[in-house]
Amino acid sequence: MRFPLLIVSQHLKFEAFFAEFPNSFETTVVTCGQDALAALARPTAWSGLLVAARLPDMDGLDLLEQAESISPAIPLLLVPDAEVAEFLPLANSRSVFRVVPESTPADILATILLDTVRQFDLVQREHGLQTRIDRLSHTDPLTGCYNRVHIHALLHRELRRSLRYRHSLSIILCDIDGLAAINEAFGHRAGDAVLTAFARAAEQAIRQDVDTIARWGGDEFLFVLPETPLSGAGRVATRLREQCVRLGCTVNGHALACNASFGVAGFVPETAARTAEAGDLLLIAERCLLQAKAAGGNQVLCCP
Repeated sequence: MRFPLLIVSQHLKFEAFFAEFPNSFETTVVTCGQDALAALARPTAWSGLLVAARLPDMDGLDLLEQAESISPAIPLLLVPDAEVAEFLPLANSRSVFRVVPESTPADILATILLDTVRQFDLVQREHGLQTRIDRLSHTDPLTGCYNRVHIHALLHRELRRSLRYRHSLSIILCDIDGLAAINEAFGHRAGDAVLTAFARAAEQAIRQDVDTIARWGGDEFLFVLPETPLSGAGRVATRLREQCVRLGCTVNGHALACNASFGVAGFVPETAARTAEAGDLLLIAERCLLQAKAAGGNQVLCCP
């Protein structure tokens, strides 16, 4: 595997390095800061960035500082041998990975660049792990939907935005009808299959990157629909109800009948005081949901 490295230097000669290590690195050499910035802006996963301390159009450390916001490449500073001591504290203050003297032999430079690639890989793995941890902390492990903590905070933010700009906002509280009976008759794995299937179908029925679904409780889901009036949310809930009926879950050859009830509530800018708090919206949606279930379930009830 060849690792993309960007070298920015006007004077250093790399003939010996390229001759000795022709297949180890995918190296690009430019001679000025502006060319380096243009290269960094390209969709190349640069592993490392070796920059001369002095460039014809800018200071090398300034270039590394700009590069930090463009690319995750590991920064290295190339300095004249006589100025290593001068640049070491400056490089450390900028979190430069290595200070490399210009006279560094080809084999030592290769070792430094391999260390750079390993560091890049470690950093990317750590970022990926942190992203996964962050995602898991906001996600329901069974359905993959967001959890109650995440969507409660999101609802507060969206409601504040709707209050400020006087935009519509709706929520849908959903309860899977008869899930307890399914668990009792076929086991909790069957109930889990129903919850997961509903979550997947619901994600396809809402606007991607706009609406949000979360598992609110054991058999309840909450939907937050920004920029959506109550009538629009009612249509979404109706579509979700119809999709739930068509899920077609089976366990050991037994078809599982699946219905859901929905309570829909909305923030209306003209009557903002009535639903100015997230708790107000949630209470209205919960009351609608309870009425829908009391009426036999498999229904959508909206309350302005």
